[in-house]
Amino acid sequence: MPAVVVFDCFDTLVLSRPLPGAEHFTACLADVLALDQRRAGEVVRSVFDALLTAMADPSALQPPTLDLLEAALREQGERRERADLEEALWRAFGCADPAQYTLCAPVADAMTRIAAAGHTVRLMSNCYLPGPLMRRLLDGLHVPGVYERALFTADGGPKKPDPRAFRLIAEGAFDRRVMVGDSAELDIEPARALGWETVRVNPARPDPARLLALLELR
Repeated sequence: MPAVVVFDCFDTLVLSRPLPGAEHFTACLADVLALDQRRAGEVVRSVFDALLTAMADPSALQPPTLDLLEAALREQGERRERADLEEALWRAFGCADPAQYTLCAPVADAMTRIAAAGHTVRLMSNCYLPGPLMRRLLDGLHVPGVYERALFTADGGPKKPDPRAFRLIAEGAFDRRVMVGDSAELDIEPARALGWETVRVNPARPDPARLLALLELR
Protein backbone atom coordinates (compact mmCIF):
# COMPACT_ATOMS: atom_id res chain seq x y z
CA MET A 1 0.00 0.00 0.00
CA PRO A 2 1.32 3.52 -0.76
CA ALA A 3 3.06 5.25 2.13
CA VAL A 4 4.35 8.71 2.93
CA VAL A 5 8.09 8.43 3.46
CA VAL A 6 9.71 11.38 5.24
CA PHE A 7 13.45 11.88 4.89
CA ASP A 8 15.59 13.92 7.24
CA CYS A 9 18.06 16.13 5.36
CA PHE A 10 21.36 16.62 7.17
CA ASP A 11 23.39 13.49 7.89
CA THR A 12 20.77 11.45 6.06
CA LEU A 13 20.20 12.81 2.56
CA VAL A 14 22.91 15.47 2.74
CA LEU A 15 26.27 14.91 4.42
CA SER A 16 28.03 17.89 5.95
CA ARG A 17 31.32 18.89 7.46
CA PRO A 18 31.10 20.63 10.87
CA LEU A 19 29.55 24.06 10.49
CA PRO A 20 31.87 27.10 10.46
CA GLY A 21 32.34 28.87 13.78
CA ALA A 22 31.22 32.24 15.07
CA GLU A 23 34.24 34.08 13.61
CA HIS A 24 33.33 32.88 10.13
CA PHE A 25 29.70 33.95 10.60
CA THR A 26 30.78 37.37 11.79
CA ALA A 27 33.20 37.82 8.89
CA CYS A 28 30.52 36.86 6.35
CA LEU A 29 27.96 39.25 7.78
CA ALA A 30 30.51 42.05 7.96
CA ASP A 31 31.52 41.48 4.34
CA VAL A 32 28.15 40.88 2.68
CA LEU A 33 26.16 43.40 4.73
CA ALA A 34 28.92 46.02 4.95
CA LEU A 35 28.95 46.05 8.75
CA ASP A 36 31.84 46.78 11.05
CA GLN A 37 33.11 43.80 13.04
CA ARG A 38 31.55 44.94 16.32
CA ARG A 39 28.06 45.29 14.88
CA ALA A 40 28.38 42.07 12.92
CA GLY A 41 29.43 40.26 16.10
CA GLU A 42 26.45 41.65 18.02
CA VAL A 43 24.09 40.52 15.25
CA VAL A 44 25.54 37.01 15.26
CA ARG A 45 25.25 36.73 19.05
CA SER A 46 21.66 37.98 19.03
CA VAL A 47 20.56 35.56 16.31
CA PHE A 48 22.25 32.52 17.78
CA ASP A 49 21.16 33.26 21.35
CA ALA A 50 17.54 33.25 20.14
CA LEU A 51 18.00 30.09 18.08
CA LEU A 52 19.81 28.16 20.80
CA THR A 53 17.17 29.14 23.35
CA ALA A 54 14.44 27.80 21.07
CA MET A 55 16.37 24.62 20.26
CA ALA A 56 16.91 23.87 23.96
CA ASP A 57 13.14 23.50 24.46
CA PRO A 58 11.74 20.62 22.36
CA SER A 59 8.24 22.11 22.40
CA ALA A 60 9.25 25.70 21.59
CA LEU A 61 8.52 26.99 18.11
CA GLN A 62 11.62 27.83 16.10
CA PRO A 63 11.70 31.52 15.10
CA PRO A 64 12.32 32.26 11.40
CA THR A 65 16.03 32.87 10.80
CA LEU A 66 15.47 35.82 8.45
CA ASP A 67 13.17 37.53 10.95
CA LEU A 68 15.79 37.14 13.68
CA LEU A 69 18.48 38.55 11.43
CA GLU A 70 16.35 41.54 10.46
CA ALA A 71 15.47 42.24 14.09
CA ALA A 72 19.11 42.02 15.19
CA LEU A 73 20.12 44.46 12.46
CA ARG A 74 17.40 46.90 13.49
CA GLU A 75 18.77 46.82 17.03
CA GLN A 76 22.07 48.02 15.55
CA GLY A 77 20.31 50.73 13.54
CA GLU A 78 20.85 48.86 10.28
CA ARG A 79 18.48 47.67 7.54
CA ARG A 80 19.28 45.49 4.54
CA GLU A 81 17.42 43.97 1.60
CA ARG A 82 16.21 40.40 1.99
CA ALA A 83 18.36 39.27 -0.93
CA ASP A 84 21.45 40.54 0.92
CA LEU A 85 20.40 38.75 4.11
CA GLU A 86 19.96 35.50 2.20
CA GLU A 87 23.39 35.86 0.60
CA ALA A 88 24.96 36.50 4.00
CA LEU A 89 23.34 33.34 5.41
CA TRP A 90 24.34 31.33 2.34
CA ARG A 91 27.97 32.20 2.83
CA ALA A 92 27.90 32.05 6.64
CA PHE A 93 26.63 28.45 6.61
CA GLY A 94 29.36 27.39 4.20
CA CYS A 95 27.10 26.90 1.19
CA ALA A 96 29.57 28.72 -1.08
CA ASP A 97 32.21 26.11 -0.20
CA PRO A 98 31.79 23.13 -2.56
CA ALA A 99 33.34 20.81 0.04
CA GLN A 100 30.95 21.72 2.89
CA TYR A 101 27.97 19.62 1.75
CA THR A 102 27.73 16.45 -0.35
CA LEU A 103 24.88 14.30 -1.54
CA CYS A 104 24.41 10.91 0.13
CA ALA A 105 23.98 9.00 -3.12
CA PRO A 106 22.60 5.71 -1.68
CA VAL A 107 19.83 7.55 0.16
CA ALA A 108 19.08 9.75 -2.86
CA ASP A 109 18.83 6.68 -5.09
CA ALA A 110 16.48 5.01 -2.60
CA MET A 111 14.35 8.15 -2.53
CA THR A 112 14.01 8.03 -6.31
CA ARG A 113 13.04 4.36 -6.28
CA ILE A 114 10.48 4.93 -3.54
CA ALA A 115 8.81 7.76 -5.47
CA ALA A 116 8.83 5.70 -8.70
CA ALA A 117 7.02 2.91 -6.85
CA GLY A 118 4.13 5.25 -6.10
CA HIS A 119 4.92 6.31 -2.55
CA THR A 120 4.83 9.96 -1.47
CA VAL A 121 8.24 11.39 -0.57
CA ARG A 122 8.63 14.39 1.72
CA LEU A 123 11.52 16.12 3.50
CA MET A 124 11.76 17.45 7.06
CA SER A 125 14.80 19.23 8.45
CA ASN A 126 15.73 21.07 11.62
CA CYS A 127 17.78 23.77 9.94
CA TYR A 128 18.87 27.39 10.06
CA LEU A 129 18.75 28.02 6.31
CA PRO A 130 15.40 29.44 5.12
CA GLY A 131 13.38 27.35 2.70
CA PRO A 132 14.53 29.08 -0.52
CA LEU A 133 18.17 28.58 0.47
CA MET A 134 17.55 24.96 1.46
CA ARG A 135 16.04 24.30 -1.95
CA ARG A 136 18.95 26.09 -3.61
CA LEU A 137 21.35 23.88 -1.67
CA LEU A 138 19.47 20.68 -2.51
CA ASP A 139 19.22 21.61 -6.18
CA GLY A 140 22.95 22.36 -6.31
CA LEU A 141 23.69 18.93 -4.85
CA HIS A 142 21.37 17.32 -7.41
CA VAL A 143 18.98 15.93 -4.83
CA PRO A 144 16.28 14.21 -6.88
CA GLY A 145 13.26 16.44 -7.29
CA VAL A 146 10.85 13.68 -6.32
CA TYR A 147 9.83 15.08 -2.95
CA GLU A 148 6.30 16.45 -2.92
CA ARG A 149 6.58 18.68 0.16
CA ALA A 150 9.20 19.89 2.62
CA LEU A 151 9.19 21.27 6.15
CA PHE A 152 12.22 23.45 6.84
CA THR A 153 12.13 24.71 10.41
CA ALA A 154 14.16 27.85 9.66
CA ASP A 155 10.94 29.26 8.17
CA GLY A 156 9.42 29.15 11.66
CA GLY A 157 7.19 26.70 13.50
CA PRO A 158 7.50 23.37 15.30
CA LYS A 159 10.69 21.38 14.99
CA LYS A 160 11.76 17.81 15.63
CA PRO A 161 11.16 16.08 18.04
CA ASP A 162 7.90 18.00 18.55
CA PRO A 163 5.01 15.74 17.43
CA ARG A 164 3.43 18.75 15.72
CA ALA A 165 6.25 18.85 13.18
CA PHE A 166 5.72 15.18 12.32
CA ARG A 167 1.97 15.61 11.98
CA LEU A 168 2.43 18.63 9.72
CA ILE A 169 4.77 16.91 7.29
CA ALA A 170 2.71 13.71 7.19
CA GLU A 171 -0.68 15.29 6.59
CA GLY A 172 -2.86 13.26 4.26
CA ALA A 173 -4.81 10.03 3.94
CA PHE A 174 -1.91 7.59 4.27
CA ASP A 175 -2.13 4.08 5.69
CA ARG A 176 1.61 4.01 6.38
CA ARG A 177 4.04 6.65 7.55
CA VAL A 178 7.79 6.04 7.49
CA MET A 179 10.52 8.23 8.99
CA VAL A 180 14.07 7.96 7.65
CA GLY A 181 16.77 9.75 9.63
CA ASP A 182 20.08 9.53 11.45
CA SER A 183 19.08 10.74 14.93
CA ALA A 184 17.41 8.43 17.43
CA GLU A 185 16.35 11.41 19.57
CA LEU A 186 15.10 13.74 16.84
CA ASP A 187 13.95 11.38 14.09
CA ILE A 188 13.35 7.81 15.18
CA GLU A 189 11.94 7.89 18.72
CA PRO A 190 9.35 10.67 18.17
CA ALA A 191 8.15 9.08 14.92
CA ARG A 192 7.88 5.67 16.53
CA ALA A 193 5.88 7.20 19.40
CA LEU A 194 3.32 8.33 16.82
CA GLY A 195 3.04 4.83 15.41
CA TRP A 196 5.23 5.39 12.35
CA GLU A 197 7.59 2.85 10.90
CA THR A 198 11.20 4.01 11.17
CA VAL A 199 14.54 3.43 9.49
CA ARG A 200 17.72 4.81 11.03
CA VAL A 201 20.55 5.77 8.67
CA ASN A 202 24.19 5.66 9.70
CA PRO A 203 25.84 8.60 7.87
CA ALA A 204 29.23 6.88 8.08
CA ARG A 205 27.89 3.80 6.28
CA PRO A 206 24.61 4.71 4.60
CA ASP A 207 22.80 1.57 3.48
CA PRO A 208 19.16 1.87 2.35
CA ALA A 209 18.63 -1.90 2.15
CA ARG A 210 16.35 -2.05 5.20
CA LEU A 211 14.27 0.87 3.92
CA LEU A 212 13.85 -0.73 0.51
CA ALA A 213 12.96 -4.05 2.10
CA LEU A 214 10.37 -2.35 4.33
CA LEU A 215 8.64 -1.03 1.21
CA GLU A 216 9.20 -4.33 -0.68
CA LEU A 217 11.48 -2.73 -3.26
CA ARG A 218 14.54 -4.96 -3.00
